[in-house]
Amino acid sequence: MCLTDLSHEHPTTSPDWWENRVFYRVDIRAFSDSDADGVGDLEGVRGRLGYLELIGIGAIWLTGVLASPVGRIGHGREVDPLVGTIESLEALLTEAHAADIRIVLDLPVDSTAVDNDESGYELAESLRFWTACGVDGFRVATVPGITGALDEATHSILRAIRSLPGEHRTVPLGGLVRNWRTEYGMVSELDLGVDLRFSSVPFDAAQIRQVVQNVLDESRASGSTPVWSLSNWDYPRPTTRFGGGPAGLAKARAMTLVQFALPGVAGVDNGTELGLPESERPDRTSRHPVRGPIPWEGSEPPFGFSAASGSWWPTPPSWASSTVEVQLEEPSSTLSLHRNAMELRRFYEAARHSTVQWYGAPRGCLAFRCDKGELTCALNTSNETVPAPPGRIVLNSAPLDGDRLPPDTAVWLV
Repeated sequence: MCLTDLSHEHPTTSPDWWENRVFYRVDIRAFSDSDADGVGDLEGVRGRLGYLELIGIGAIWLTGVLASPVGRIGHGREVDPLVGTIESLEALLTEAHAADIRIVLDLPVDSTAVDNDESGYELAESLRFWTACGVDGFRVATVPGITGALDEATHSILRAIRSLPGEHRTVPLGGLVRNWRTEYGMVSELDLGVDLRFSSVPFDAAQIRQVVQNVLDESRASGSTPVWSLSNWDYPRPTTRFGGGPAGLAKARAMTLVQFALPGVAGVDNGTELGLPESERPDRTSRHPVRGPIPWEGSEPPFGFSAASGSWWPTPPSWASSTVEVQLEEPSSTLSLHRNAMELRRFYEAARHSTVQWYGAPRGCLAFRCDKGELTCALNTSNETVPAPPGRIVLNSAPLDGDRLPPDTAVWLV
């Protein structure tokens, strides 16, 4: 059990509760700082739950919570004191569940955790501990195949983890893999799998279609649910990835409509919903993108992230026009686009359908609809304005030219 008495239990839910939710990855240290030490924390996340509920987030994936990897003797059951305590995590869980938001925890696993009975026992105890605390699921990290080459050790560790919760089978286990098909077979131990090809595909209709179809085919073969994400810790936010500036933002907005029209689970990396580019990199030797803290309100850095100043990645002053405060009031903002897309996705139940129908489209364009669904998505990645498909427009990433679809634009029609 946890160190404190629980005031809540797991919310009543079906084993596949994740199927129709939007997952939001929170990099805790760069999200919201509640105690003015310059580092985001669990209390900061709890204080922003209202925002996440407002825009339509159904599950939060928390990174950077555990102080040590799971599976090591005497480790794996502590919250990193830099971000909070077990009590602050429990408070977040209680309020999130009350808002019908699930919490998934990053689970760094020692690669030796299944090598012997003692470390296997530690792994089991850690999973039971966090499950008892109210954690709804786990994202598996730091195992062979997740950070390196896929091999049989990947299957061995994941099979061991899946066999541990026992009576807590409603707790899903997810992982992020580059390709589910390996020489050892499909990575079938995952309930959710994020294929990183969608996070790196160029803004090209033919390549986007190919990646989408491959992911759908492989997820169907493995029996897992695809998760569509436009960025992660290895790939820059889409605005930067697609060239930066107004053109990069236009492409990122268009790809948002493609993402939310696809069947499965949608994943949003914190800050992507604001259309933020990458921040300036203080350490130029690092290969990872630089997220920078979330700009919440005000006209000067760090824009409400913290009462402290300058203690995290540099925040560009130009982000003053991209804060949550500004974008919530602007119907045409990137945040409003995400919010509307999430709402319409639920209304038209796009996530519930498992296959995609592709339609004929001009060169450099694509158009598709989920089977048995009403929502058609069309994307123009060419340099030419083309006729929009027939139908009633319910959402567009940029203004249309009459009944024509401009470059770098996507549209939803019914």
